[in-house]
Amino acid sequence: MPNEAVESAPVVDWFGDTYRLIPSRFPPVNVYDGIVADDQLDAVYAAEELTNPRLKSLGRLASGALNGATADPKLQNWNLAPFAYGNPDGSLFFDERRPCLEVLTDRQTALAVSVAKREAFLRSTQEAATGLDMRMLRHPVRGKFWDLRDSIAPLSELDQSDRWSIGKAIPEGVDGILYRSAERPVGTCITILTGNVLGRSVQTVHFRYQWDGSRIARVYVFNDEGTEISPAALIGSDDVLAAA
Repeated sequence: MPNEAVESAPVVDWFGDTYRLIPSRFPPVNVYDGIVADDQLDAVYAAEELTNPRLKSLGRLASGALNGATADPKLQNWNLAPFAYGNPDGSLFFDERRPCLEVLTDRQTALAVSVAKREAFLRSTQEAATGLDMRMLRHPVRGKFWDLRDSIAPLSELDQSDRWSIGKAIPEGVDGILYRSAERPVGTCITILTGNVLGRSVQTVHFRYQWDGSRIARVYVFNDEGTEISPAALIGSDDVLAAA
């Protein structure tokens, strides 16, 4: 159960750029390529619109928006999809019934968190050695957040029931939660509960995670220098992405 320090944690106004990483594919691949004949695609897309939660949400937003609706940041797939598709495993503070978006307030913490999560997934699936291409998104954020950065024990000490109990105690009217990263404690994470706080998102640097069959051994930056990063260096306070 939440303790007194959590229950008395402040609600603060926060704004700035935030970051997360998603898989990158060159070129983008249509999910129906090689599966559905070209002359049947329109019918398949029409059927998908009836059941796909992201497309249904997009339709509701577009039909209710006026004066340049297509420029509304909420209509971007990167901003819309996290709230249209619930994670069946839940998230850090919430179960699958409350979709959210988890972002980080600096690039290095975002990379450290992403590497840790991808490594855990690849290990669980016993993936053979491979390279995984990722792209970093920048999400401008402005909203009102419950600030738990100085109010909860290290996340590694909290089990799922403890964390979800904290989520249930979130004050009314806030847009999400600020907290310290478990992977890089000097960094700040934000769990966002509504796309209304997101500005227009853009993609930035591309990376490759080199998985050797047991761990992500190296991270490569797609820049002019071809920067190579040790994942262990990401968790420290030194800025290893200054040249990226």
